[in-house]
Amino acid sequence: MILIILMILAWWFLYKKTYYVRIESVGSDIPTMEQLLKVELETTLRQAIFITKNTPYLAEGGGYFNARAIAKKIEEKGGVAKVKFFWVWSKPQVGPVQENK
Repeated sequence: MILIILMILAWWFLYKKTYYVRIESVGSDIPTMEQLLKVELETTLRQAIFITKNTPYLAEGGGYFNARAIAKKIEEKGGVAKVKFFWVWSKPQVGPVQENK
């Protein structure tokens, strides 16, 4: 019984739950990063350009493994990104991050 519960929890948190990627910076190679964001986040080129100009940016990454892969690819290209977790009742605003000051 415990094994079944653990399997359900793993399925929920690794595959069903939506994780977000917070892009802190895009590095110095902007055109390469725009193409990467276009492909990995499945956006248009216009949206990818908007993301590179408006960092920090919170983007939807899908499941945990997909979000982690996107963050790693951004870091490989010279950017800074991390995977963010939000609880079910907390719906984050996807887009440019407004820092509370």
